[in-house]
Amino acid sequence: MTPYELLLIITPDYDESEAEALTDQVKGIIENSGTLLKVDPWGKKRLAYPIRKRSEGYYVLYIFESAPSFVAELSQSLRVIETILRYMVVQYEDDIAKLKSELAPKAEQTTSSDDE
Repeated sequence: MTPYELLLIITPDYDESEAEALTDQVKGIIENSGTLLKVDPWGKKRLAYPIRKRSEGYYVLYIFESAPSFVAELSQSLRVIETILRYMVVQYEDDIAKLKSELAPKAEQTTSSDDE
């Protein structure tokens, strides 16, 4: 499995709950054929240049592992969703083992708090 990162820019016309619903939808698409490692919502930010007459966007970063063939499927799925202004999928360049080790204690904490 190859690590990738996906950056989405969602249209700012919707409130944060609707943006979270779209975030969960994309999360489901990734989890169907890959392993989602991290979702990092950055919130609303100003765009460098207008896209579809909008000057702001809601940014979300995903880090996941999948087979290289899945990236084409993911791009096809994202292209259809009209509320996504832009997206970009690139190979993850940082140390993936370090990221996994940072996320492992957090996963153990949520599991132990769920058991109580």
